[in-house]
Amino acid sequence: MMPDFKTLIERLKANEGFRSKVYKDHLGFDTIGYGFAIKNLELTEKEAEYLLANRVSQKHLHLLDNLNWYKDMPPEVQGVILEMVYQIGFSGFKKFKKAISNMKDKNWKGAADEMLDSRWAKQTPNRANQLADIVREHG
Repeated sequence: MMPDFKTLIERLKANEGFRSKVYKDHLGFDTIGYGFAIKNLELTEKEAEYLLANRVSQKHLHLLDNLNWYKDMPPEVQGVILEMVYQIGFSGFKKFKKAISNMKDKNWKGAADEMLDSRWAKQTPNRANQLADIVREHG
């Protein structure tokens, strides 16, 4: 016989409580979510892929809500923007004012050149070159 998982999950959620940020539990361990002690936290690759897909989807919706020009970008360029936002955050991406201006004007070469003229490109050159190439080749 199996326990009623739906009831169990609801009881665990109520008893553990949800916290979106890391906190110290009553024993002093860093914990997140519904009582997941980070020292014991392991993810399967499938779980990590689920979390990744969920985060990318959330970021896409955030971009649609906050950048009125984003919806007009070609899918490949949207993908580049999403990856940049995933890596450096929304506020970090917004600092690419010249690259963004070129994207809005559909000046793909200019956008790619501006992407590479950055500290981000110096810190992660392979990724920056790969993403700039996608933008450049689009035009």
